[in-house]
Amino acid sequence: MAGSRRAFVLRQTRLRPVPGLEELRLHLADDVLSLWRALQVETDDLDASLPYWAFAWGGGLAIGRHLRERPDLVAGRRVLDLASGSGLCAIAALRAGAVSAVAAD
Repeated sequence: MAGSRRAFVLRQTRLRPVPGLEELRLHLADDVLSLWRALQVETDDLDASLPYWAFAWGGGLAIGRHLRERPDLVAGRRVLDLASGSGLCAIAALRAGAVSAVAAD
């Protein structure tokens, strides 16, 4: 799947505004279980991890809204978004003025 990751994401998700953070857009899926099954089939791996990357989880939404309201928390700083799924927190931090942000899985 390494060569077709982008194609898989484009087939299985839609680029759309993030709920509650409409100024941000992510490739998001509608249903975790159907996407998980598609990932298992695509990779021929029944033990494939849940596709956390395709969803704007509640914690990331809350942090994103908080950073939108309080950009001073990250403005001019470097930010590490560690294992929050879609990278939403890193994107929100950059939009709030962080000088760099890294999303790590």
